[in-house]
Amino acid sequence: MIYLKTCVGIELRGEDMLISALQSNFSGSVFTHFTRIANYRLCEKADLRDQVNYFFKSNMLGKDNVVLGISRQDIVLRTLEFPSEVADNLKQVVRYQVQSFEPTDDDRLYHDFVPLNESASTKKLTVLLVTVRKALLDEHLRLLRDIGIRPAAVMGSSMGLANLFLQSQKNPNSRIFILADLSASAVELLALRNGALTYSQQAVKQDNQDWRDLIAREMSEAAAKMRLDPEATLEKIVLAGESSAAAFEEMKADFPDCELMRKSIRITVPRENAAHVQEAASTLGLAFTGTLRRPPIRINLLPTEMRVRQTRWAYVPAAILGLAIVALLIALGFHGMVQNRMLVRELDKAIASNKPAVARVQSLRAQSEAMEAKIKAFEELLRKRDMNLEILQELTNILPMDTYLLSYNNRDGTILMVGFSGSYSDLIPKLEQSPLLKDVVPKGTIYKDAQTGKDRFTIEAKLER
Repeated sequence: MIYLKTCVGIELRGEDMLISALQSNFSGSVFTHFTRIANYRLCEKADLRDQVNYFFKSNMLGKDNVVLGISRQDIVLRTLEFPSEVADNLKQVVRYQVQSFEPTDDDRLYHDFVPLNESASTKKLTVLLVTVRKALLDEHLRLLRDIGIRPAAVMGSSMGLANLFLQSQKNPNSRIFILADLSASAVELLALRNGALTYSQQAVKQDNQDWRDLIAREMSEAAAKMRLDPEATLEKIVLAGESSAAAFEEMKADFPDCELMRKSIRITVPRENAAHVQEAASTLGLAFTGTLRRPPIRINLLPTEMRVRQTRWAYVPAAILGLAIVALLIALGFHGMVQNRMLVRELDKAIASNKPAVARVQSLRAQSEAMEAKIKAFEELLRKRDMNLEILQELTNILPMDTYLLSYNNRDGTILMVGFSGSYSDLIPKLEQSPLLKDVVPKGTIYKDAQTGKDRFTIEAKLER
């Protein structure tokens, strides 16, 4: 299959590195490849680089569109409010605000933000600010650079998950969703309202604690911090991550609106990757974000100077390939049309060349049908011809001298004869030898007549023709 766009999502999930590839064409996005490298921090850099390079090379994937996802504990989310008058200089105002969060040069931050809403009544502008310590992100980028990866974007893994989910909803506005990303020992709870990320918090699962109790507690805390109206209703709870299946079994009885992430995405999943959808959901979201021009949550924690800027020329090969595919499809459609026209033309020529022969055959067929009709007419006349004289003459010739008939009756070819004979035993064989009679059988009882001393008989026969 030919894919026009490929994006790879890499998530640093605890001690493991998860990698997913999402490839798209005109028919949609396809989850094509997935791998999980356990304990990547303990691997030698050469071994880790070999594993990553093998994933890209064996699956013929490029490294030019990679989105890195970092865990919730590595980032800080803040909701900030500004006067609506600063909208024109919002980027500069946010930068000043971030500097106030940096007490020393060692605590420098990378940041990005996304506007949430602008209230006309209060004249306030609300933004979601995402920050990460510069030293921490530089360490992650150095690791990827050592294994030959230069990401095009960096964001929280759960934000990619939210983008994947929101893009599949027909109308996320005025609706509230809860996403829960469950690892082996923790859960990150995200609240989405009006198509935006409004709450995110990570909680660790205790040894004797059920997933249901932990998620229910975190949902109550989220509702309190979001200050939901009493009439606000939760649309659904969506679970993702490697522990999501176990959590779903615990929650489905008490939370009927709970479902797994695989039911809420609009990407094609081949059979060989179906078992990985839940654990790969975050990396799929990262890769999916990389394929969108305007994702719902547009965050990139890479500083401007580190971002890969693709010029318009970078899209030329894809555009040429797309145009070539369109031209091939058009040519294929016209090929069938032209081929059909040529075939019709050849058939017309063949029909025209065979018209004289066909006319002769049709004339012969008409003559043959006329002859058959005449033959049938003659046969019908012969069948209706009175055969009684011929039969009586035949009987005169073949009946013995001591035999005579009392009665003779011919009804529709069935002849009934009654008479006396002195040699009845020879009578039926002689009648059967006649070319005019068939199916000769005696009828009734044969007895001797007291006056003549001869056998009285009744015989039935069929007319042969």
